[in-house]
Amino acid sequence: MGTNNEYQISPIEMGVTLISLIFGVGILTLPRALANRVGTTDGWISILIAGLISMVLIYFYTRLQQNFPNEGLLQYLAKGKVGKWGAKAFAFLFIFYFTNLLALQARLLAMAVKMYLIDRTPSEVIVAIILLVTTYAASKGIQGIIHIHLMFMPFILFALFIVIIFNLAEADFNRLSPILSEGFVPVLSGIFSPMFSFVGIFFLFFFMTYMKASDLRSLPLNIAMMFLIITYTFLTIISYAVFGFEMSKVITFPAIELAKEIEIIGKFIERLESIFLTIYIMAIFTTMATVLFTNYKVINEQFLPNNKNRKWVPPVIIFIIFIVTFIPDSINSLKKLGEFIAILGDSLLGAGIAIGYMTVWLRKRRKTSYDNVSQT
Repeated sequence: MGTNNEYQISPIEMGVTLISLIFGVGILTLPRALANRVGTTDGWISILIAGLISMVLIYFYTRLQQNFPNEGLLQYLAKGKVGKWGAKAFAFLFIFYFTNLLALQARLLAMAVKMYLIDRTPSEVIVAIILLVTTYAASKGIQGIIHIHLMFMPFILFALFIVIIFNLAEADFNRLSPILSEGFVPVLSGIFSPMFSFVGIFFLFFFMTYMKASDLRSLPLNIAMMFLIITYTFLTIISYAVFGFEMSKVITFPAIELAKEIEIIGKFIERLESIFLTIYIMAIFTTMATVLFTNYKVINEQFLPNNKNRKWVPPVIIFIIFIVTFIPDSINSLKKLGEFIAILGDSLLGAGIAIGYMTVWLRKRRKTSYDNVSQT
């Protein structure tokens, strides 16, 4: 895997990467997931609350990262005998999470491609091609990954804005009323669904090591996060307003179906779902490449730090991902896998920040005690 340790990510690049990462995780299925979990059309409120929580977590992690610039969270935790084994345990959980997340993304993308583009191509062939191309992208290192995000992001945003704007004429916003018809409890339970997408912020654990100490600020990242939250909220609202709540619960890919509804210049241009799906493939490709790169990075740093022969790692990881991709044998099994991954991801995000702060506090306290003893 090629890396460039001298490459430094600017705050703007980090913000764009964060947006691109999160779009690639849940943009296709979030309206349906919210409709089923909340049980009302108030899922857009759940997005706003989950987004606010994510922005707070970004602030706290950015403050935490300032204590160990030019290091990743696992690298910092690995200092010391106890921390070394704790970091390896944490790394194993991250590897497990990344592997299952890649499998889920590959399966969902294969389903969407078969449904809207090439219905006669076996899913195995589609997944194999996706994984091979993603592996090539991941081999280009951090600079290549960041530049892929920067290159594809304008196309992804343009496609989303087209979908939202051109569906406004068909939207019936009365379908969203009454607001909070069943109270606030369903809305709170719905926070879980958007947090599956927003959990992508824990890639900051690994990418902030490439940022200058002076650039470790939460404001640029939270501005990017706010933009993303607003986009997700509008997409969900438009889905409910166009299809209605009951239809949104059963449509597998609401975002693609919204693209299907678009008619421009009196039906002269229609059936845009293929174009939108092509743009979405860009989003999920960049996300998968980033997850795969991070997976390699964790394996190499925590388990193979002194092993120069690492060429066997990518094919082994890809083979495992390919096998895991086809373990779920139905939509319900895939849904359960997604829920499991969401719980694990949110747990790793919260635990990472909490353990990081605890480690910083303990080491500062130990250093203070040592300095006091030395002075006496």
